[in-house]
Amino acid sequence: MVKPEEQELNIRLMAKSDVPQVFDIERNSFNDSSWTIDAFYHEIEQNEFAHYFIVEFKDKIIGYIGVWIVIDQAQVTTVAIDEAYRGYGLGQLLLKYAMNYVQTKCDVMSLEVRVDNDVAQHVYTNLGFQFGGKRKNYYGQGEDALVMWVNLNE
Repeated sequence: MVKPEEQELNIRLMAKSDVPQVFDIERNSFNDSSWTIDAFYHEIEQNEFAHYFIVEFKDKIIGYIGVWIVIDQAQVTTVAIDEAYRGYGLGQLLLKYAMNYVQTKCDVMSLEVRVDNDVAQHVYTNLGFQFGGKRKNYYGQGEDALVMWVNLNE
């Protein structure tokens, strides 16, 4: 796979027509995902707090991120990169984009990450996220999540 250069990428708001491609990435990224295709449609069409973005390379969606903005706090709901494009910093690029997007509206951004997902934790700490606790059985079947947060306006 050829590494996409940043100038070849397009990040934009997710549209309803993007949901099938996004859901394919979701299914291939998370074996036990509780996100259904209908959940993505609901987020795009009906959730006033939801802001979803996709990253495209050569007109193909290769990743996405979702953020809820509630009052002055942002919560990352989901993020994934197509398996063929992992390892090129695209997850970090998307998260930076989301952080910049919410920065004028929010003071804090938080997320949950699997306790064994060292790669994602490394990305998050590189962007200034700190560990803030643990959610027991967050992913089901005894799998916990670490809560991480970052102050966006320091």
